[in-house]
Amino acid sequence: MKLFLINILILLFLLSCRNSDEKNPADDPAIKEASVAIVKELKGFYFVGMNSRIPSIYYYDFVNDKIKLIKSGKDEKIYELEVAPDGNAFFYLTYTALNKKIAIPEINGIKIFRYEPAVDKSELLQSLKPAIQLYSYWMDNDRFRVVAISFDEIVASYLNKNALTFNYFGKLLSDENELFDIVKSGYPVVETPALANVSPLKRFEVIAKNDSLLIRNNYDGTEKKLNLLKNNLLKIAWADNLQQVVLFMKNPEADKTDASHNIILYDLLKKKIVKTFEEKGIKSFLLLGDYLIYDYKLSQNYSINIFQLSSMKNIKTLSLRDGCALKSLPIK
Repeated sequence: MKLFLINILILLFLLSCRNSDEKNPADDPAIKEASVAIVKELKGFYFVGMNSRIPSIYYYDFVNDKIKLIKSGKDEKIYELEVAPDGNAFFYLTYTALNKKIAIPEINGIKIFRYEPAVDKSELLQSLKPAIQLYSYWMDNDRFRVVAISFDEIVASYLNKNALTFNYFGKLLSDENELFDIVKSGYPVVETPALANVSPLKRFEVIAKNDSLLIRNNYDGTEKKLNLLKNNLLKIAWADNLQQVVLFMKNPEADKTDASHNIILYDLLKKKIVKTFEEKGIKSFLLLGDYLIYDYKLSQNYSINIFQLSSMKNIKTLSLRDGCALKSLPIK
């Protein structure tokens, strides 16, 4: 009996001497923050769709479950749409025609617009000369960038890279030009936005060790290894609910003629992947409020899926006769 009591006392002593730096997972402030997180109410979103075979801008109304045509015209066909991270405005690029009479087709009649939904008004920001490559992206929540690659008018082996950066409201911040000798320096590398690898309240981080991706909890320093390669990671988005993060991954096994990606939904509190989206032809996604919205190739045309985070269910699929997508459709 005496020996038993001594063992109990030793055990209690060891427990009391536990490392003072060890933290109780139940006390993680991320749990409380997620319970009171404010999730933005989404009334609808903008996307690109075909209207009489003309790439146009549409709006899906959540409340009335209706699709509305916003912008459409033969002289200003939609090339690319980029909705602001907050979903409250967007920039879009238009073109008049694709010149296929040359070895490398040129996009003609390029214009850059900003649209303000609150007043239903488009503002022309810039016109560009013909380009053989054109793309745009949000650098962060406040800056939008357009990159156009075109042939040099004097030297045949030279390419011009024109990169324009605008603030959220459409003011031109910079207009940069670079000259590339494709024989010596090769084709200009496609720009990509910086990864938002830290959560809004800095509780979590997406980090890389060796070739693998991990989710780090900054409260207790624990790390969860994912079966994902860091070189395939293209984009990170953190949900309003402060509980989930979306990882947009390149799918190296996809058919090269049909660029495709995977979308990984990771639960920060459950510490595990709760959903993987692997539909054919996934091109892009939006994370707005309680919804993860992404486009994919259904049969011959592109469609849009709307997935609700709170219910973990797909609640709607948008389809138009000649296809629809979040950012762009193939130009012909």
